[in-house]
Amino acid sequence: MKLFIVALLMLALTPAAPAGDFTKNHSSFDDWKVEAIDALADEKVPEALRKVLDAKGLRVIDDKGKVFVEIWFNKSINASKDEIAGATFWQFGDGNFVGVINFPGAASDYRGQGIKAGYYTLRYGLILQDGNHLGVSPARDFFLACSLTEDKDPAAKLSFDDMIKLSKLASGTGHPSTWVLSTPESTDKLPKVVKDDHGHISVTTRVTVGSNELTISLTIVGRAES
Repeated sequence: MKLFIVALLMLALTPAAPAGDFTKNHSSFDDWKVEAIDALADEKVPEALRKVLDAKGLRVIDDKGKVFVEIWFNKSINASKDEIAGATFWQFGDGNFVGVINFPGAASDYRGQGIKAGYYTLRYGLILQDGNHLGVSPARDFFLACSLTEDKDPAAKLSFDDMIKLSKLASGTGHPSTWVLSTPESTDKLPKVVKDDHGHISVTTRVTVGSNELTISLTIVGRAES
């Protein structure tokens, strides 16, 4: 099985100037929180996508009491059986649809690229292990935000070229919109929002993949180190 490894992610992880300075508007991360929300009902999201999502989603509230991001995961992710060297969450399967994410306001990805408010699909992909990308991330695992208007089939396993194309549409740049996954330090009291030593903010939760659960931390604020 061909690996749909996210290559341009890549060039993608050389830091770029973000659309705005997020930290100027958020002085403290101590009061961030996460809460459960109902099923995604917004008709802006195609019904074919909504019907395969969990009946509950996650909403992250920032330190100013505003909704920062909402996520609904695919309730029927088919677990990959092909283990991938260096990948922590290979069970998601390269190119697979893992959920829908909503940004009510401004945000920026792990590369520092701004992303417009709105809904996006999430697909799983891997950073290459080569000389151009060593050291840019502590993990190989990423979710790619993809254009909702073009990514309408949750059963489709996207090809390399198609996944990159749809993620570039989401970022509005020449690079895909990348959101890094990592292994959480603690798995108690999930879901929760955590901050690491670099000031990166992640939401930690469990996602059902096949017949098992994976515990992931998805970075929602933070970028690759220069």
